[in-house]
Amino acid sequence: MRIIIYIFLLFSFIIPSTLAANSKLILKENKTSYSNFNVDFLMEDLGNDLGIEKISKFHFKEQISSAFSLGYIKNNLWFHFSIYNDSSQSKEMVLEVTEIIHKKVDLYVLSHGVTHMKNGLSIPVKNREIQESNPSFPLYFLAHEKKEIYINLASIYGVFGAIEVKTIEQFQKDVQLKKYLYLFYFTAIFIIALYNLILFFYLREKIYLLYIGHIFIFILWAANYKGILLPFTTIVTFNLLQITIPIFFVLLILFSQSILETKKYFHILHKILYVFITISIISLFWMLLEMHSGLLFMNISATPLLPFLLFVAIWALYKKHNIALIYIIALAIYIIGMSLISLLALGILPYSIMLSNSAIIGSFFEVIFFSLLLAYRINDVRQESLRTQEELAVQQKTENTRLFHTVAEKTMALNHAKEQLEKELDKKEKLEKHLKHLASTDPMTELFNRRAFFDICDKAILATHTKSQKLTCLIVDIDHFKIINDSYGHDMGDKVIIDIAKLMLNNIRSIDSVGRVGGEEFAILMPNTDQDAAYQIADRLRKNIAKHKMSLHGETVQITVSIGLSTLIKEDTNIHTVLKRADSALYKAKENGRNQVQTL
Repeated sequence: MRIIIYIFLLFSFIIPSTLAANSKLILKENKTSYSNFNVDFLMEDLGNDLGIEKISKFHFKEQISSAFSLGYIKNNLWFHFSIYNDSSQSKEMVLEVTEIIHKKVDLYVLSHGVTHMKNGLSIPVKNREIQESNPSFPLYFLAHEKKEIYINLASIYGVFGAIEVKTIEQFQKDVQLKKYLYLFYFTAIFIIALYNLILFFYLREKIYLLYIGHIFIFILWAANYKGILLPFTTIVTFNLLQITIPIFFVLLILFSQSILETKKYFHILHKILYVFITISIISLFWMLLEMHSGLLFMNISATPLLPFLLFVAIWALYKKHNIALIYIIALAIYIIGMSLISLLALGILPYSIMLSNSAIIGSFFEVIFFSLLLAYRINDVRQESLRTQEELAVQQKTENTRLFHTVAEKTMALNHAKEQLEKELDKKEKLEKHLKHLASTDPMTELFNRRAFFDICDKAILATHTKSQKLTCLIVDIDHFKIINDSYGHDMGDKVIIDIAKLMLNNIRSIDSVGRVGGEEFAILMPNTDQDAAYQIADRLRKNIAKHKMSLHGETVQITVSIGLSTLIKEDTNIHTVLKRADSALYKAKENGRNQVQTL
């Protein structure tokens, strides 16, 4: 009976699949990643769903690259290729579809039967075989084993992406790298948005709110588009968040009208921009009713918007609106990014990872340039005020006695404006000092943070080498800090760190600098100090900390520290080599029982 079942499966799946296998991927011994190979391609008639039993018997007549860009297609699509393990060892691989935008990505593996795995937006991340946003499937190959791969794909968006096959290790490295890149991108954008939010509360101008909204909406779209939100949302939420695109364009238009002052200087162009706002709002409601056609309309209708905005900026520059130059640079970069992603979605450009991320890359530079634009605008307002002051001074000299009182009144108004400007500048200077303090200070301990401490050290090293003086660094680490955290909680751990910071400040000299360079790790820079003198100060600090009693949850606890000490030598070009030796000395102190000072 088993023989009959095996023969049936052989003829039903393996033999037809073999006959159809025009595209073949061979796994080599030492290769970790496979991309840009050929796959067989079939598009079903609209509304059909043939299923694996029928599709495996088809002979695929069309062959395309595994990196595909097919435009807006509602039909079910099939990709087929075979994978052969040309190795004497078994292999664990991952098949990944590089874009998350597909509603359905089903994988069928034919080898001694059929293995079916579901993926795509319709499947929550937690229910997938590999719990990542990109559709990914585990594959296992015995030595010299061949498997037939069928992928059934359907989407309500533009159909583009790439099919890649990787080892598990390479897949994990790629996922980790992608997460680091996204962390850098979104952190940088968030800092820029926060800076402009502070400016809004300071200047109370609507343009900053428009700019912040513009950034926030794009961040929301980018996080949704790249799958960062996918583990926390559903396909309904993913689809709904596509309306951020027309909202983004509305905010971009409003921001452009404000920064280029189109209402004041270009009445007709200003009204035409409102037409584009109306089209974007229509696109928004269309997408709410029917996402596929609404998104297609959005892509098509947005095509003339960006060139028109560029034309408005060029016209403003022609009319001596100096601020328009920075706007043109920012918009040109953004237009390139958005045009590339639109052409990719429409199936006009071939797929690549860079094209897939072109909108995000372009937006990053656009956000930076727009932020510079707003900063330049503040300076422009200041210069305009100064020009007004000069014009009034000239007018005062040339007016005849008949206009004396008028000139006097204007001079008083000018002085008042000058006082207001000085107050504004004073506020700005205080704000900048406060921001600089926040940027260089550890918020918990009020000590220098890691970056600020290293800047101080680099300057001190340069001065030390120039004057041939001594310089010593200490690394101070709280002993058994993890036990304190585990026993008393992180709040008590924070209290210990704060108390130790205060003790260090009370036990060092005025010429010394203290920085918090790690969780429970501190560094002390001692300029013009040799090893013996530094050792005396360090040991006194250690003893005073050991004598200090701390009350944690009603218990009196003695805290000790271990200290590593190292002196600058001629070969040291930066602080890192000195701290590395000090860190080695600290490790030696830990090994020797802690609560001591060691030198190296």
